[in-house]
Amino acid sequence: MDLFDKAAKVAQDVGETVINSAKSVGDYLKFTNSEQRDYAGLKVQLNKVDKELESFYAEIGKRYVDYVNAPASADAFNVDDIITQMEPLLSLKAETELKISEKEQAIRDAEKEKARAKAQERFEAESKRLENALAMDILTVDEYNEKIAVAKKKYQYYDILRKYEMQFNMQIITKEEYDAKVNELLK
Repeated sequence: MDLFDKAAKVAQDVGETVINSAKSVGDYLKFTNSEQRDYAGLKVQLNKVDKELESFYAEIGKRYVDYVNAPASADAFNVDDIITQMEPLLSLKAETELKISEKEQAIRDAEKEKARAKAQERFEAESKRLENALAMDILTVDEYNEKIAVAKKKYQYYDILRKYEMQFNMQIITKEEYDAKVNELLK
């Protein structure tokens, strides 16, 4: 295989990687939009329930003020009728909050899965690039083995590297500490 054929093969491999990445991003966006839409709907529902409950709380408050300001012979303070009316809304609120929590977890899980899939795609693209470079005699076998080992470690230790990056982004560790941790892990 001459140099032109090798270069054409590399371009074809890169093109296929780009196409596959675009497809997975499209699938993810479809999922994300659906999840986000459901999440937003749940938040709207929760706000509606809270507004309805506010009127009941206001009525309870009004009755209490009337009770406190009433003469001593007034009836005992009683809001059982209001509580009875509130119970379905309170149940709906609890269910909605649970659904919101579950939806938030599903969105976080999807984000993690998307990031993990991207890490795998980067590893696969790097592997192909290195294999092509080796096939074209751009890299020696030792150089290839060294670089592929680092790429494998980046994928293998993705979760740990992600935590280090988050620590750095949240300014929990300095750039020097981040670099030291990453270098130590990838040795």
